[in-house]
This record gives sequence, C-alpha cells and structure tokens, in this order.
Amino acid sequence: MRRALVLTLLHTSPRHVEVFERLFARLRTQDVYSDLPEIRLSHVVREDLLQRAISAGVLPEDTHARAVRILYEATAGSDAVLCTCSTLGPAADEAATKAAKPLLRVDRPMAAQAAQTGRSIAVLATLKCTLAPTVNLIADEVARISARADIAPVLVEGAWDAFEAGDATRANSLISDHITLAGQAGANVIVLAQASMVDALTNTDVSVPVLTSPASGLAAVLDAIKERV
Repeated sequence: MRRALVLTLLHTSPRHVEVFERLFARLRTQDVYSDLPEIRLSHVVREDLLQRAISAGVLPEDTHARAVRILYEATAGSDAVLCTCSTLGPAADEAATKAAKPLLRVDRPMAAQAAQTGRSIAVLATLKCTLAPTVNLIADEVARISARADIAPVLVEGAWDAFEAGDATRANSLISDHITLAGQAGANVIVLAQASMVDALTNTDVSVPVLTSPASGLAAVLDAIKERV
C-alpha cells in the first residue's frame, strides 16, 4: 500500500485553511491528478509573520529569515511545501534554493499568466507590504519572457481594516470598486495580490481577466508532486 504524501501549506491567516482545503478537494477530482496517491494537507498558520510585515510596511529582514527557516524546515516532514502568503513570497523563493523537495510560492503561476497576457497590468492589494513583492514578481516574469508591460500598483485603502474588523462585505465592496476602476483606467489584466481578496470577485463584472493566486498556485504544487511520484 502506497503511503499518503504530505503537502504542507504555510498560511498567515487561519481563514486560508478552509479556502485551500476546498480548492484541494476540487482539484483532486480532475482527471489530470487521478493517478496521484493519497495526499494529506498539513496547515501551518503563522499570523505573527504577516503582522510584523504590516507593522513595518515591508517584510523585515529578521522576519524574512524566520520565514525562510520555517519553510525550509517544513520540507523535512513533507513531500512538498506551498507558501500561500504573497508577502512572504521572497522568503519562499530563497528557501526553495536550499530545498531538495518542491517548495513554491502561491503567486508565481498568477504572475506568469499576467506577464504573458498583460500589456497594462493593475496589481491590487489591501496591504502595503504585499504590493512590492507582487509587483516585483510580475516584473521578473515580464523580463523573463522579454515582454513589455506597464505595472500599476493599487493599494485598496480600508479593505484590510474591514477584514480585520470582521466586515467582509465592506472589504469585498472596496476591492470590487477598485477592480472596476482599474478596468475603466485601461488595465487589460488585473491581479489580486492576496488570497483573501478572492471573494470580492463574486459581485464584480469587468471585461478583462482578473487573476487570483490560490487555485493556480495549488495546481502548480500538485503538478510538482506529480513529476516526482
């Protein structure tokens, strides 16, 4: 009998546990993953890492180093690791260079898609500390394929405070309004930098693609697992 594989996910919010469990269950029904053995998700929630970044406005060096260590150490008991927080993305990239197993950041597939399809890319985030890592990642992907694109960072003021206060309706409304404004301003691709922003799409109607990271990031790590088994 084949042993169950372990996929560890590092979150900075407990809300993401249910989101990724739901996405995982949906992806596992797809034919492309039908030959994978059983996979068990292991969730590590470290809200403190994001809180330090929020307080500083950027990811502090000591917090970056701590995230690198946490991610790398997670590979010891896992078959793959996924960092679901875009703010910690640079730490995931560094940890991946040391790891012998797949260790991915959730937003790279989204960034690659944006680079491939966008000429004018609006990047929306509810936190200042998330904007720069996401914009830099997209810029790297644009450069990697020798493309040209204008990348416009947009901070959705007030949305994170609403999330923290438990007012998801207001938070999603603010995000939805900014998605609409970005489309009206000429963006031909809109990127939502944080997994927590996905629900805002429910009441949004724009004619351009709006990219999110959870589903594509989770699919990427499952693809990486598939290549190894």
